[in-house]
Amino acid sequence: MKRGGAEEETTREEEMTRSKKFAALVGLLIIAVVAVSSMHADTLDLTTVGAWGTINGANFQQYSDGAGGSGNIDAFVRIQRTGVEQGYNTDYRPVQFDEDTSATFNHSQLLSEVPTVTDGGISFREFLLDINQSGVNLLSLDGLEIYLEAEPNIGVYPDNFTTLVYDLDAGEDNWVKLDYSINAGSGEGDMLAFIPDSFFMDEFGVYLNDYVYLYSRFGQNFSANDGFEEWAHGVGGPVIPEPATILLLGLGGLALLRKRRA
Repeated sequence: MKRGGAEEETTREEEMTRSKKFAALVGLLIIAVVAVSSMHADTLDLTTVGAWGTINGANFQQYSDGAGGSGNIDAFVRIQRTGVEQGYNTDYRPVQFDEDTSATFNHSQLLSEVPTVTDGGISFREFLLDINQSGVNLLSLDGLEIYLEAEPNIGVYPDNFTTLVYDLDAGEDNWVKLDYSINAGSGEGDMLAFIPDSFFMDEFGVYLNDYVYLYSRFGQNFSANDGFEEWAHGVGGPVIPEPATILLLGLGGLALLRKRRA
């Protein structure tokens, strides 16, 4: 039996409507998948001897050559708390988070006192991290922000900080997986962080300010369970990645940070 013209036209319109609805549903599903995939966190695994990797232009390297003993390294910020812990170095008092209150282990830090290492013609500022755990030796470094400011006694993070030069989480939620058992002991050192010296400069190669403020957060993925975590001057260790790779990643990271500060 043949359909009439009006009935045939109605059927065609219904089919087109269903096709449009299906296409729209597929589009929404694609958007949802892309959104979920773009929200993932990148994990840098430093739980084997000599492991290294790069996040937002900075190089992170497992370190196993330190000499033991609490107070053996020249720490400028020490933090301690069970679970999630955070803090930053400053001469300001009272402390804001989980920092040691002693000026010996929490104080201002001049950029000029942070050692530089050069690899392939690229200069890096080098920082040393020492962690302490017991039982479950894994610990996560979940946040790392470095600022360069004009005064030594700034407090109230993040409101009073203005010049961000490095952010571990720039672009997405990154974190570093650490293992205390590889180089167990206070004052040993467990990780080296190499931040390109160019990150601390303006476009004319002039340093932005004098004082380094290092904010860090631990324990969101693997909880802090014993002792303190502290940051100190580097030790003049090597920079492992190929210079060209670091240069490209460094420029990308710097561009992203400048965009966020704008």
